[in-house]
Amino acid sequence: MQPNSHERRVHDLGGAPGYGPVPHDPHEPPFHADWERRVFGLLGAVTASTARRPGEFRYVLERLGPDDYFSHGYYGRWLAGFEVLLAEYGVISPDEMASQVAQRADLPAAEATASSPIQRVALVASLDPSLLPAHRPTPAPERRTVRRELADAPRFSVGDRVVAPAPAPAQIGHTRLPEYVVGKRGTVVKLHPAEVLPDSTAHDMGERPQHVYCVGYDSQALWGEDAEQDAIIHVDLYECYLTAADDD
Repeated sequence: MQPNSHERRVHDLGGAPGYGPVPHDPHEPPFHADWERRVFGLLGAVTASTARRPGEFRYVLERLGPDDYFSHGYYGRWLAGFEVLLAEYGVISPDEMASQVAQRADLPAAEATASSPIQRVALVASLDPSLLPAHRPTPAPERRTVRRELADAPRFSVGDRVVAPAPAPAQIGHTRLPEYVVGKRGTVVKLHPAEVLPDSTAHDMGERPQHVYCVGYDSQALWGEDAEQDAIIHVDLYECYLTAADDD
């Protein structure tokens, strides 16, 4: 299955009705069960042989179906993502994984052994590289980091009004552009250091580094008059997402 530009994907539901308030417990423990602790510990081991590109692991989570994404919380989502990565990279076969998971009844993934992780996940989107921003040569960093030094100045400055148009359907793969800001006018409040573009790196299409802006949005402009008054929502956005807003 492929994402549909008219559907809200499981990871991008900000402002969508019907989900109720987000529960918050200031005394919530970092782990609710021992298996969550072990999943956290597995992150480095799994990504040592898979998902080394910026954005790749997050894109795996975006491709999960609703059952895997929502049923077992944050670390259940990670565990399902690990299954997908290990299968897609050929580290372990789907049959071997199903056999191993079936022996561990304390793991939430044991409920899903009837289908392989590859069958439960959306395919990687096929992107048209011509729709991505151009490559920009940058000096190689001295350490591992997503930050880059760009020769050209940022297009926007603090105080500029900007808008993020809806991406073309052919561009919808991994993205850091949340749907709830698409088409809404915001104001640049801060400039961040430039970074590689995960929309490109997650798909192995090069770094294509971008200037990054913190954009402030009035909550009622995003979600209507029922939203909290005088609240500003700050969203970090890559330059290629933005155009100058027409405030006429």
